[in-house]
Amino acid sequence: MLGGLDSPFYKWCGAISRLVYLNLLWLLFTVVGLVIAGFVPATVALFAVTRKWIMGEEDIPVFSTFWSVYKKEFLKSNLLGLTLFIVGYILYVDLVFLPTTSAIYIVIRYALIAISSVFIVILLYIFPIYVHFKGTIKTYLKHAVMYGLSYPLVTFSMVIGIIILYVGFSYVPSLIPFLSASLLAYLIMWLSIKVFARIEEKVNGKTEVKSDKSEPSFR
Repeated sequence: MLGGLDSPFYKWCGAISRLVYLNLLWLLFTVVGLVIAGFVPATVALFAVTRKWIMGEEDIPVFSTFWSVYKKEFLKSNLLGLTLFIVGYILYVDLVFLPTTSAIYIVIRYALIAISSVFIVILLYIFPIYVHFKGTIKTYLKHAVMYGLSYPLVTFSMVIGIIILYVGFSYVPSLIPFLSASLLAYLIMWLSIKVFARIEEKVNGKTEVKSDKSEPSFR
């Protein structure tokens, strides 16, 4: 009645079950790292698994892949997370406590808002770039800004997708522990792969982006 194991129904069920499993792994390994030290490496591992799925590797061993990336990237990813936290905290404090008593402060506030917008772009692209490329934290940050601002429609689509997910989960909050992080990562990674593919087309596969399933390096 449901069309067999190859029917769309079973495929959707399989996809949802994988996302639920991945989301639970993300929660588990975030807690294993005592949240503060576990959040970023668990998120990197989350994006690494979704990247492989999107690029056609649907039959990978999810747990071993997740655990391998988590261990390998634990220190480097936490350094990235610390960098992002410091920058974000400085921007937040400046925006909250900057006085608005004179024109110069108003100009500074608008400049901070612009910088904060760029920082949001970095947050959208940083994890897909981290798992798709081999490079330094500096190159990750630079290319996150470059890719995000070069493809504003894709970046805007990410924001709209995040808003839709937020609204959806606000109506069904019971799904948050099971699908929130994995669905969000899949959405952002899928759109980021579109950007990487467009860049690949522009450079004819010769420089920054390659279409294989390994991690290409930046120039």
